[in-house]
Amino acid sequence: MPDANPEEGRSRPGLPARVWKWIDRRTGADQILRYSLDEPIPGGARFAYVFGSALLFIFVSQVVTGICLALYYAPSPMTAHASVAYIVKEVAAGAFLRSLHSYGSSAMIVVLLLHLLQTFLYGAYKGKRELLWISGCTLSLLVLGMAFTGYLLSWDQSAYSAGSVGTDIVGQVPIIGDRLRLLLRGGAMMGALTLSRFYVLHILIIPALILSFIAVHIVLFRKAGAAGPTNEDPIRPHLPAETFYPKQVLIDMAFVLLVMGVLGMLSHFVPVTLGLEADPTNTRYLPRPEWYYLPMFQWLKYWEGWRTVIGVFIIPGILVVLLFLVPFMDRGVERRPWRRPIPVGGLFIVLIGLLWLGMTSRLDDSRDPIVAAQLAEQKQQEEVYFHSAFQPYSASSTAGGVASTPLDATSALGKGIFDSHGCSGCHGESGGGAVGPALTHISSQYPPAQLTALLKAPTAKMKAAGMVALTLNSAEMEGLVSYLASLGGTSAGSAATPPASGSSSPAPAKAQPGAAAGAAKTPTASPVGDATATHGKGIFDSQRCSGCHGQGGAGGVGPALTHISGQYPPAKLTALLKAPTAKMKAAGMAPLTLNSADMRALVSYVTSLGVTSGSSAAKPAAAGSPSSAPAKAGLGATAKLSPAETKGRLIFKAHGCGDCHGTNGVGGTAAAPGLAGTGKNFAPAALTTMVQHPTARMQKGGMPPVSLSSDELKALVAFVSSISASKGNRK
Repeated sequence: MPDANPEEGRSRPGLPARVWKWIDRRTGADQILRYSLDEPIPGGARFAYVFGSALLFIFVSQVVTGICLALYYAPSPMTAHASVAYIVKEVAAGAFLRSLHSYGSSAMIVVLLLHLLQTFLYGAYKGKRELLWISGCTLSLLVLGMAFTGYLLSWDQSAYSAGSVGTDIVGQVPIIGDRLRLLLRGGAMMGALTLSRFYVLHILIIPALILSFIAVHIVLFRKAGAAGPTNEDPIRPHLPAETFYPKQVLIDMAFVLLVMGVLGMLSHFVPVTLGLEADPTNTRYLPRPEWYYLPMFQWLKYWEGWRTVIGVFIIPGILVVLLFLVPFMDRGVERRPWRRPIPVGGLFIVLIGLLWLGMTSRLDDSRDPIVAAQLAEQKQQEEVYFHSAFQPYSASSTAGGVASTPLDATSALGKGIFDSHGCSGCHGESGGGAVGPALTHISSQYPPAQLTALLKAPTAKMKAAGMVALTLNSAEMEGLVSYLASLGGTSAGSAATPPASGSSSPAPAKAQPGAAAGAAKTPTASPVGDATATHGKGIFDSQRCSGCHGQGGAGGVGPALTHISGQYPPAKLTALLKAPTAKMKAAGMAPLTLNSADMRALVSYVTSLGVTSGSSAAKPAAAGSPSSAPAKAGLGATAKLSPAETKGRLIFKAHGCGDCHGTNGVGGTAAAPGLAGTGKNFAPAALTTMVQHPTARMQKGGMPPVSLSSDELKALVAFVSSISASKGNRK
């Protein structure tokens, strides 16, 4: 009888085991897994070691949720906000996914801070772990950069304001600040290029850097080994070790599940809201950053002028460098925190300072009734918009009063080029104007040949404002020029043609002295009588100054220039035109390189704005005549002021309020806005409080507390409430 086969008594392995064995033979997966899970931990598994694994899992969650959001996101100023609104209002679980992504960024910073604290307090950077510490610090900065770039992508008012403030801070870097700001924004102002660059940074460049440094961090960690508890020798460990699997794996998984459960509950029950679409002209909005940037926001309030460089860059830069150099300064083998008072004390001083700054910022907002009311109003607007029905984006909608008219084939091609190149990010939808000047009726300013030349080779001022040269073929350029020529509806030539006799269009009414004829005139029309000022007006127009400051300097995106001669003498105005301040540069003002004669002519024209010549000054009306009462401020018509408003107007002038807020409160400067429409935005009680107790922001702009009697204060508030914007002066 033959011997029995020893293999007959063994059962054949199941399908999963055979598949795993097949994979292992070809990849060595089993050996890799054992190497990863058999990592020795001196002193055994502990809860204090969970933060590194939690960070990795949160980052994976951010990648997954980010990919889901990117499937619907359209990164352009026209569609970014609408696409996010579509995600949170229409997409199934869209609000949950966005909230999970948003809360995940905060959770990542919290866990990162805890991981940094645990590593520092345990002295886990000692031994041969200097590069491990440096790679971790680099990852910390990249995470902060990830949070900053992602916040802008919603393109609501809060995101836009925070991005504008953040890039302005970057612009304060000595020597290279302006170039860095231009690099981030893609131009002098926030627009389409800013959004596209932040998008690329957020989804490509920074994640790639984070993944690279995670790999480096893990390799260095496995090379140096776990540091263990504080009583372990960092160079020659002596405590008994325990493998990473199974105990530490289970502890890490439990903590990760807890974190993800909390994030899921928050995302479901307290979804992240979405505010109104970004409006660059909204001067009332009070920007507030996310909580992790709030200490820096408060810190910036204590530094002004040239000292900003010290507070914003030198001091934080020194702290960051010291953080990176900790392993090289603390070289001893002692790891217990109570035996290292200097480094541990320094760390806690910084942490307490950051906590104090953040709390102070919140307290300042809550203590100021005007600021608190404005922030509450902004929050309410976010809630109302977030819970309102979704309004889909329509490319055919009109903007800025630009009528939508049928386009021929050539102009339709040009519109496609206009949209695909993100031109509306600066010039507004349908060229109606936004951050950059409006393009309506541009055909009346430039013939097609000159417009083509400008598109191919923009002027220095256009480049400084963010305009890039367009490289298009002849057919595309012809289409774009044709589309631009069609903006505004009727061409300038045809608009000027008088109606034929018998036409249904009414004939223009004959101007009456002191009546509506005055309203047809530009409120800031200035006498350009002498040749020098006339030459200056030509320079003003050729340099496209009206694109920001409005026709005749009446005000637009930039401040009004009327009566600027009362604020700056010619010498100082010349100096400002040659070397604008940092605030003017941030608003898009570029230095003017003119010869002395041209500069003198331009200054002559600008100083003449708003000045009425003696010959053309209206004679005072007879007492009791209908025109003897002063007109409503900013109306340019015949609306009369009440006795209280008239008294308030006199107080307004007597206190020199017009020097900052413009004549009759219409216009304003870079520091102080025009007051048109203030009565609609603030109740009389709120205005009274603001006049008596200006906010910190108002005081920074030069607003002093005003001491008046109750009757005078009531009259002043009545006048300010009556101010409305005239054509060309709306801020």
